[in-house]
Amino acid sequence: MNTMTHGFDALHTRPNDGDFILQELASLKEEMIRQISRHPFLTGCRNGEISLDRLKGFLVQQGKYSRYFTRYICQLMVNLESNDDVLEVFDNLFEELGFGEVTEPPHSEIYRDMLRSFDLHLDSQPTQPATQRLINTIMNFCKQPEGVYGLSALCLGAEAIVPAVYSDIVSGFVKQGVELEQLKFFTLHIECDDGHADTMLAILSRLVIESPTLFEVARHAAFLMIQARLAFFDAL
Repeated sequence: MNTMTHGFDALHTRPNDGDFILQELASLKEEMIRQISRHPFLTGCRNGEISLDRLKGFLVQQGKYSRYFTRYICQLMVNLESNDDVLEVFDNLFEELGFGEVTEPPHSEIYRDMLRSFDLHLDSQPTQPATQRLINTIMNFCKQPEGVYGLSALCLGAEAIVPAVYSDIVSGFVKQGVELEQLKFFTLHIECDDGHADTMLAILSRLVIESPTLFEVARHAAFLMIQARLAFFDAL
């Protein structure tokens, strides 16, 4: 994390350098992806070492976290000052509800269908404490009156890591003999969540360029979200 602290210090000496701030945020995003990708659960998925039972356990706990996703977004929108920013984020919500460019079932329905295909239900297992902490962490950030908190948590700590995380999860299932068709929820989000993250990162970047001290807020929110996600994987 030293490189990020150094980057924040540098922002004080170059407060009007928009390109530099964009580079720092991009570096922060990549660091979050690297941290999560090094977790043993995901490296085990890539190496085919995670059993199908553990992967099913992930499906249940991830489903418990994901079922509140529209609420995270709605809470974030309440705390965005610009109507244009609200509309940009609403596009993400619109797609999540199945009303994107290609009409499809809501993502929550796709997830439920995937669970059923594995004979799983969200209430079949208790919500693990680490899962609840992950839910609470992102919701608390989204509830903050300054939208930069929720943007950072949702973008850098959640949406930006999805393609990498879900790619590993898919690898884990495939190496256990599961067909890709059964994993449509994950393959769909690998393709679309880069766009979701980019939308929020563009808003976040503008806010930080306007007020460079907000970089520390972004770094703090992203770091705590990644720590909560690592603890989530630890519990699996």
